[in-house]
Amino acid sequence: MNCPHCSAVLASDAGECRNCGFSVRSIRALLGAEWVRLERLTDNGNCLSLKEQRHLEIILDEFERTFPQCFFAVYLGALPPTISARDLGFWLINHGAFHTREMAKRNDFGCALVIDDSRETLALTVGYALEGHLSEAELQRILKQSCMLLEGRHFGAAIERVVELTQQTLSKAAQPRPETAPNNLGRVNADLGEIGLQPLRAAHRPARQDVSRGHPS
Repeated sequence: MNCPHCSAVLASDAGECRNCGFSVRSIRALLGAEWVRLERLTDNGNCLSLKEQRHLEIILDEFERTFPQCFFAVYLGALPPTISARDLGFWLINHGAFHTREMAKRNDFGCALVIDDSRETLALTVGYALEGHLSEAELQRILKQSCMLLEGRHFGAAIERVVELTQQTLSKAAQPRPETAPNNLGRVNADLGEIGLQPLRAAHRPARQDVSRGHPS
């Protein structure tokens, strides 16, 4: 397990990061403990054209068809100086209430991609149920292969790349291996207003893992 804020290695029972002092309590002090409605695509910075948004909806539809129990949520916007993309990703996977038209989905099977367009950084956080299928090394690879698109502010292309690489990685993990039992993955049918998130009373099981990459400022 790595610290969502500084990426230092954490013990599974650690209450806070010894390196930077990050804790669940500290992030809740910044963003609160309320649940928020987590849309599949939130462009709070108005960085995407209507055409890009529609295209990304198709990409996200394909991801959910491939893995019906999972969801992939994207947040794009300028974050306050006190909050990093990693911080918000961790908080969203624990406090975001994600619903499709068909069903509510558990955050354990969630992927939350956060892009800070002002700093050109991105972070990908996944739920506990996906940790065994998306290792930290694999998440780092996904983000490394996508973050260069932020240099030209090609946010739509960066989002599409992250989703596609995540889908490819999960698809490989879903294939049965001769030496192991078959894997059932993919077979089961500061001020929140300032960053465009709406508080919502809900009760979802918290889950998280975080890895981030970004374009150096």
